[in-house]
Amino acid sequence: AENLTLYEHFNGTGAWMDSESMGHFLEHTRLMFVMERGNELWLAPLVTDIWTEDGMCVSVDNAPTRFGQVSYEIRSHVDKGYIEAEINPPTRTAPEELVIRLRHPLGKSMREAKADGLVHIEFDANKEIIRIKRPAGDKIRIRALY
Repeated sequence: AENLTLYEHFNGTGAWMDSESMGHFLEHTRLMFVMERGNELWLAPLVTDIWTEDGMCVSVDNAPTRFGQVSYEIRSHVDKGYIEAEINPPTRTAPEELVIRLRHPLGKSMREAKADGLVHIEFDANKEIIRIKRPAGDKIRIRALY
């Protein structure tokens, strides 16, 4: 199991004691927004559900991955029953799957996921994820209905 907690040892000279601790903090922050798992690219895998309350927006621009840069924006409209995302997938190398996690702030289960265009998607309500097979193109727009 992987422990993704932050280092919390503070001293009088600064928040972190050494560059290794700072590196861990930055890596954990990156993992919250983008993560590679084998041939999959995960978006927002560790984003808290507090950030998906109605009217909230999570935006990531040009995050470097081994597949190329990726950008996405998640917009919450949970009072209307949905969360939507717009994704600019990497263009250098397409991952086998692009996986985005969309957590409802009240813990409601996803009942349907839609995508515009000819994008093949699957969703897993228990894991709060949408899987996009072999993402391609400039933009992918998806909507999770609750």
